[in-house]
Amino acid sequence: MKKDSTEDRTLGKVHPFNLFYRVMKITTLLLFCTFCAAASTVNSQTAKVTIKKSNVSLLEVLNEIENQTNFLFIYSNNINVKRPVSVNVSNKKVESVLSRLFPEGNVTFTLEGTHIVLTQTDTASQAVAQQKGEEKKVTGIITDENGEPIIGATVKVKGGSVGTITDMDGKFTLSATSKSQLEISYIGYKTQTVTVSTDEMLQIRLVVDTQLLDEVVVVGYGTTSKKKTTSAISQVKADELGKVPVPNITQSLAGRAPGLIVQQSGGGINSKASISIRGGGTPLYVINDVICEERDFQNLNPEDIEQMSVLKDASATAVYGARAANGIIMVRTKNGQTGKINVEYNFNYTLSQPANLADKVDSHTAAFYLNRGLQYDGRTPQYTDEDLNLFKNGTDPKGHPNTDWQKVTMRNFAPETRHNLSFTGGSETMKIYTGLGYYDQESIYRTNAHNMQRYNFRTNVETYLKAIGLRVAASVDAYLLNTKEPATTNGRGYYYVWSHIQNKRPMEAAYNPAGQIYSGTNDNPLLDISNEGGYYTAKENSVRGNLNMEWSVPWVEGLKLKVIGSYTLANDQYKQWAKTATSYDWEGSPSTTGKPNLNKWVNHHTNFNTQFLADYSRTFANVHTVGALFGLEASGSDYNNLWAARKNFIFDVDQMGAGPSSTMENSSGEGVGERRAAFIGRVKYDYNAKYMAELNFRHDGSDYFPKGNRWGTFFSGSLAWTISDENFWHNLGADKIFDQFKFRMSYGEIGQDFLDQNGDNVADRYTYFTSYNLNQRSAYIGREWVPGFSEGALVSPDMTWYTTKDFNVGIDFASFNSRLSGSIDYFAKATTGYLATPSNVGYTAPLGKNLPVVKSNGESIRRGVEFVLQWKDRIGDWAYGVSANMTLYDNRWNINPNEAETQLKNPYKRGTQVSPYSGNYYKNLGYYQNYEDILNSPKRNGSANLMAGDLKYYDFNGDGKIDSDDQIRMGAGGKPRANYGFAFDLNYKGWFFNMLWQGATNYNFYVDAILQGGNSNYLPVIYEFQTDIWAPDNTGSLYPRQHASAGYNGNNNFVSSDFWLVDAHYLRLKNMSIGYDFKHKLLKSATWLSKFALSLSGYNLLTFSPANNYGFDPEAGRGDGYTYPISRVYTVSLTIGF
Repeated sequence: MKKDSTEDRTLGKVHPFNLFYRVMKITTLLLFCTFCAAASTVNSQTAKVTIKKSNVSLLEVLNEIENQTNFLFIYSNNINVKRPVSVNVSNKKVESVLSRLFPEGNVTFTLEGTHIVLTQTDTASQAVAQQKGEEKKVTGIITDENGEPIIGATVKVKGGSVGTITDMDGKFTLSATSKSQLEISYIGYKTQTVTVSTDEMLQIRLVVDTQLLDEVVVVGYGTTSKKKTTSAISQVKADELGKVPVPNITQSLAGRAPGLIVQQSGGGINSKASISIRGGGTPLYVINDVICEERDFQNLNPEDIEQMSVLKDASATAVYGARAANGIIMVRTKNGQTGKINVEYNFNYTLSQPANLADKVDSHTAAFYLNRGLQYDGRTPQYTDEDLNLFKNGTDPKGHPNTDWQKVTMRNFAPETRHNLSFTGGSETMKIYTGLGYYDQESIYRTNAHNMQRYNFRTNVETYLKAIGLRVAASVDAYLLNTKEPATTNGRGYYYVWSHIQNKRPMEAAYNPAGQIYSGTNDNPLLDISNEGGYYTAKENSVRGNLNMEWSVPWVEGLKLKVIGSYTLANDQYKQWAKTATSYDWEGSPSTTGKPNLNKWVNHHTNFNTQFLADYSRTFANVHTVGALFGLEASGSDYNNLWAARKNFIFDVDQMGAGPSSTMENSSGEGVGERRAAFIGRVKYDYNAKYMAELNFRHDGSDYFPKGNRWGTFFSGSLAWTISDENFWHNLGADKIFDQFKFRMSYGEIGQDFLDQNGDNVADRYTYFTSYNLNQRSAYIGREWVPGFSEGALVSPDMTWYTTKDFNVGIDFASFNSRLSGSIDYFAKATTGYLATPSNVGYTAPLGKNLPVVKSNGESIRRGVEFVLQWKDRIGDWAYGVSANMTLYDNRWNINPNEAETQLKNPYKRGTQVSPYSGNYYKNLGYYQNYEDILNSPKRNGSANLMAGDLKYYDFNGDGKIDSDDQIRMGAGGKPRANYGFAFDLNYKGWFFNMLWQGATNYNFYVDAILQGGNSNYLPVIYEFQTDIWAPDNTGSLYPRQHASAGYNGNNNFVSSDFWLVDAHYLRLKNMSIGYDFKHKLLKSATWLSKFALSLSGYNLLTFSPANNYGFDPEAGRGDGYTYPISRVYTVSLTIGF
């Protein structure tokens, strides 16, 4: 049958083929650039020169070769570059010219990429030794703290001119006397002096000089050094993210940095963890200096990331304006490196399974406990002894089935595969990085109805025109995400599927005798995941191009002019073919199913960002550094979507044109745009990195507000003092405790424009315009309904910015020669003037309309403390590191603008927490112990037939009865307010091991009715842990006394109380891996290989929590199990570098 394709033209602006064609054109262009860069490097190996010089120094000829090629010479002081030479060559290879310059063979040359290393031969060194008599040949090897060879380290005889540099293996050879002192130096390492005393090879290990090699930190609109940082900024080790076996980057961030709070609510296909900074809302994501959407960050390929910073206080975030009020995650992707083309391939194969999944009981056990509850209340058992035996022996699969619903719907493991391929290289004038990624993930279902594939592409090209001081960087990144999940006529989604799996009784059949899905079982989850049922597909794709131009103004030292532009095009297509698979009765006759329905959505989204910046930085008299940045930023987004649907398809054809025309009116669409602009400024000063100050401002404009109120100006500032550089610090002997000690303080204000009246975390737009609502049944005229419009809520022309004020104070320190380092911060963030609707707090709505949104007196404050502590050291060939971080915070309302009047009247029910508390509950006092205890205790209104083992409640107001007035605010809610992480890593002769423990505390989840055993479809025991029920010989049980039904004693045991409020704190072995790099020894001779590492890793391997008693994952923050479980993961990885 020819399928109707007109929907592809009508539902979206851009056909998928056109988008693919555009991506391929860009890809072809960038790959052409990549091969050009590769050719540039390869051509340098056969470069030719023309030189005509007579009786000039060797140095002059070497300089001329450098000018005509991309080569750079490296040589030591023992090579006489002042000797006269004569050269007359035309269009000759560099190798040929060098052979003429060193005909005697006393100097050899080696080509390493774009470098030529000149080395004096052993014969020449021995000749010098013979002339001096007392000198001899000295050899050695120089390594770093990890035992890796250092290439290009300078080794020279102290007090003389003899010297050399280390080769590609870190080795060196020179001539020196037996008591000579060798001075070894290399940029970023402390200079060492050793004495030549034996004929053995010297083993020298250089130590990092923290004063010289200061970590670069990515900040707003630029970079700085960690030593000069005045703000609260944390670094995430980017090289560790790609090693975590998870489908997207959000899951790999938990526990890795102070202030970075990550919580995963489920483990579904490509599931994303929620991220907040210091307990705020969704942070702003900035990739390569350009603001991007959250989904762009979520779909980043971890292997492409070079550096990640978490900006936490206002002095670091204010320059980005309103969207940065919740903090910023800054990402820099990898760039090309000077030298030959390097290729790296990574492969991961993963098996996943639920990390915590409660075991369900069999039919015999479920029936036994149901009978026991009836017997406890003097009732007749529901099942006879014969029934129990039939459940147990399985001889009556229809009348007495025994179904393990988890086993019939889930397999043991779900496979995942990931491939990454990257190319990097270039010359001094052009550098290229290109990365390709593919991820395939299957679900735990026994069918293939749920899966995901993601494709990533990124290329970064940087060109430097040294003659005019212009640096141009261009990049393109794209991803394509295909997801499929089952859909029936009754619904779709994890809640729909997993509620059926978890709620099913074991005494219900899954299949008939022919192995067909049994229709006699309602809500049979096998229908929900059947390959023969319907489906929901999502095809999401995005292409973004960035251009960054930086010009160093030649006549103003330290001044750079920058232009940055970015454009994103995203097209998403969603299709739901809602169809229920056929099920069969016990005899094999098919059942009747509902007719299929078809829904299609298309979203089209564009985003642009432009920046014009002037950046000045200069150091005067070697100690005074002055910096300033001023600029203009403009950005905008446009969203358009279209939806269409047809219902009750007669034929099984999943195309819109095959549906009944009578349902074609089911369609909708909308579009929305957003524009922002800002003037940006920053000035900073530091005196020799001892005294530092910074001031930022942003004049922010947003179209969220009406004309006249769209602009606001906000300032932030910070100070820092490196106390350890003061003389008194040394005089007091404090330097013996702290090598480095810096004090930081910052304060700032950030304007906010976010309004979310319905709590869907989506900004409400155009509330300052008069709105109209379309009602399809506005009036009844001529015996039929006719559509019409009605005016919406009143509008406010005065709504404008509200403000977040941010204060931070912290210290950074290092001890024991910087082996121990850390930081401690205290922060307080107050937000005032929330946008709110007065009608929510008891005002009368005029003319039946809601009052307009206004700037309220609402005020919240979030306070907290965070710290990070780390230790790095080496013992022989063992290198190890240990780190710990923790964040604690509390977020409270001083004035809640949306609090209802009933809450205002009762201080014990008021919503004081910005992050909601769990609820209003009775406080339980444990179980009634005996009949006297029941008689002498206040009883809850409505409770009856109370017995020992039933729950007893606290009379909060002391009036002798238990009613709703005794319910008070309790529980910390589902968002942990204390988060921590511990990391350990170890390296030994090519072996590497690391693990990360992550945990959270101070939060709860409420046990759902199905886990309480008090749901309307009463079955007290369907899970193993529910068998721990009160009995005279088990008074310390997990569960109260069992009854004949949930309502037998007036529902006493199942009313809202803190008995069912579970402490969800946990400690989890988040990640652990072990591996070996065969290049270290076994493949050392394979010069064509740069890396060959094999590793095994696991994710969510162990979990310790009180929530384990209830069989569900504590991190998920919910007590019903109605979601795809968080996964435990096992992965084997292979990395090969060429």
